[in-house]
Amino acid sequence: MTRPAAEPQTDAGTVYYAEDHGALRWPLLVAGLVAPVIALASAVAAIVLQNAPLLVVCLVALAVWMIRGQLLPYVWPAGIRLDDEGVRIGAARWADKHPGRTHPRPTVPRQWSQQFRCPWPGVQRIGVVTDRQAIKTMIRHSPHGRKPTPLGNLATPFMRAALVIWVDSDQAVTPDIQPARGLLATNWSRPGFTQPLWVAPTRHPQQLRAALKDIPLPAKTTGDPLRDPFAESQLDPEVVGWES
Repeated sequence: MTRPAAEPQTDAGTVYYAEDHGALRWPLLVAGLVAPVIALASAVAAIVLQNAPLLVVCLVALAVWMIRGQLLPYVWPAGIRLDDEGVRIGAARWADKHPGRTHPRPTVPRQWSQQFRCPWPGVQRIGVVTDRQAIKTMIRHSPHGRKPTPLGNLATPFMRAALVIWVDSDQAVTPDIQPARGLLATNWSRPGFTQPLWVAPTRHPQQLRAALKDIPLPAKTTGDPLRDPFAESQLDPEVVGWES
């Protein structure tokens, strides 16, 4: 769901922008849904037909699913809400349907299923980023990337654009993220750390930019979010906001 401009809401005030499933670009859907089907079908065919090349196809498809596709259920809830109260990223749709409740299983690899919110007075800088190098850096530091994990960086594989927000940590509301446990959770075995730079994937960067212009925010709040909100110098995305 996407609302490209301000839309009056009778119960919750004005929703300037709403987007659900912002991570669901076609490459991720192929890796998460098509690759396992191909792997299973080619494996069965390889056994029945005694065909070695089909076994290679099975292994390639399985590798695609393991490296990227298995993240699809985790990133599915990622969304964005911009309304009168402030900005919300993560499981905004779930939170709208279950007010006052906390989504279950708030572990590091399930950050996308949690809601991060910040009132407008706590938003120091907000904007849309499409720079490829910056996007790569965000993905590399997201929950499936390096550890320790920065909380609030909801970047996803194959992401091409992102809403990036500088928040005042004293005003922002971050869910209580716990470390993951289990044999496959070695990269998520720590709870993560709070940092002031939030990232949410979007499939509609132009509409999101247009919606930001409609929000009555103080001067210089909207703009290049990779610039220090208190200075004019360009920030290095390799360092700022992603160091423990």
